[in-house]
This record gives sequence, structure tokens and C-alpha cells, in this order.
Amino acid sequence: MARTATVGRVSRLEDLTDAGAGAADAETDAAPDRVDPGVAPAVIEPVMSRAVGDAMIDAFADGGDQFVDAFDAFSQAIRRARGANSDHPGHLTFSQYALLRTLADRDGARVSDLAGQAAVTPSTATRILDALERRGIVCRARSAGDRRGVTVTLTAAGRAALSRQDAWMQGRQRAFYAQLPADERELAPDLLLRMSALIDELAAGPQD
Repeated sequence: MARTATVGRVSRLEDLTDAGAGAADAETDAAPDRVDPGVAPAVIEPVMSRAVGDAMIDAFADGGDQFVDAFDAFSQAIRRARGANSDHPGHLTFSQYALLRTLADRDGARVSDLAGQAAVTPSTATRILDALERRGIVCRARSAGDRRGVTVTLTAAGRAALSRQDAWMQGRQRAFYAQLPADERELAPDLLLRMSALIDELAAGPQD
């Protein structure tokens, strides 16, 4: 996509350059006795430079606006995914999956740890865990070392559900990646990492 946009901008600039040159040639042909070869370039070149410069500014401004619009759509999709519910008995919602992903390779974790990894508040994590416990996906118990703390562990059914969700999520991601053009596949991992950093920066807010 980025490559297509760049090619489009270059084509526009080439068209403008060709048009400017063509106009100058036409005027020279039409009235050769009125064109001073020593003066014409000094008049024509600044006009062409301004036209090309304006086209570059417009092209990059349009690209910036398109990126902002696309980023807004991406952010809205993430918010919709985090708020979506599922009635499928074996399915985990996006929020549930994000919360439980920390438990994939652990025997248990405190609610505060799960909340931090999933970037939600402890109260939100508790509500999500309430629903998961009712479904038999997790179980909660008082921490042995701290009676005020609560440790969350996956049940056998929960570990199976998380494994199924992992396989489905990663399968869809790999399928999406595979259908990208080769040049976009090369750019995609780095672009996603940089977008992740931008999301963290936007979430933190201005640092002034």
C-alpha cells in the first residue's frame, strides 16, 4: 500500500513536470519571435518549481490524513474487539484471552499481575475473572504467602480453551500475513512494532 501511494505521488509529479514543459514548448512554438531564450528559463523554472513543490505538499498532506483515518479505524476495531461478547461456550472473548494469555506458561498469577499484563484495571480484571470462573475456565484461591492476595489458576478446561484460542488466533494472523504481497510482508513486522510504540505513547499522554 505504501509503495502504491509513493508510485502515485511520483506519477503526479512527473505529469506536472511534463505538463509544465509542454506548456513552455507550446508557447515557444506559437510565438518564437516573442520568446527570449535568455529570459524564458528564468520565468518558466520558478513557476514549474512552485507547481512541483505544491504537488509534493498536497501529496504528503493527503497521505498523512489517510494514515490518521486508517489509524483511527484500527484503534476503533481494537476497542470493539475488547468490548465484544461471545455466547459460544468454548470461545474466549478478546478481553478474556488477553487476560489469560499470561497464564499460558505459568501455574498461577495474582489478579494484579494479570491486570497489568492485559493493561486493564484490577476491578475490570476481577469482573472478567468472575465470568470465567462461572464457566469453569479459572479458579481463584487466597495466596499462601499473602492472605489478602488472590491467585488465579487455569483449570484443565481453561487450559484447553486457551490452547484452542491460541491456535485459532495465530492461524488467522499467519493466514493474513501469507496473503500480503512480498514487499508488504517485509515491512509488516517492523510497522506493527512501531505502531505498538505509538499506541503506548498516545495512551501515556503528553509528557510536557
